[in-house]
Amino acid sequence: MERKMNILIAEDNVMNQELIRYLIQSRGWECRVVDDGQEALEEVGRARYDVILMDIQMPRMNGIEATRAIRHRDHLMPIIAITAAHEAEVKAESLRAGMNDLICKPYRKEDLFSSIERCLSKSA
Repeated sequence: MERKMNILIAEDNVMNQELIRYLIQSRGWECRVVDDGQEALEEVGRARYDVILMDIQMPRMNGIEATRAIRHRDHLMPIIAITAAHEAEVKAESLRAGMNDLICKPYRKEDLFSSIERCLSKSA
């Protein structure tokens, strides 16, 4: 039996929120969705998550800023960047900020699940 996971999703687009929530729940995993990086940072202070799926471009606090702030609290939490940007510099900046992996939109569910599993196996 697959381990039940709790995933935090930081995504400001409502349609993207619904899609990723559906995919995560289709695996039998739990998830919490927040609208921006500031809410993600606050949520990490309230609850324990196995993985964070972090959109890069969000209002108030973007994914890069939120990741840097989370890394001050938790160096091991797997954080996966999700972005519509395909430039190499975005990937490099995400990794420098402390993200473990990056998925470009639009993504396939297999890519999402593979990234989550890869990050979890590295942190185990």
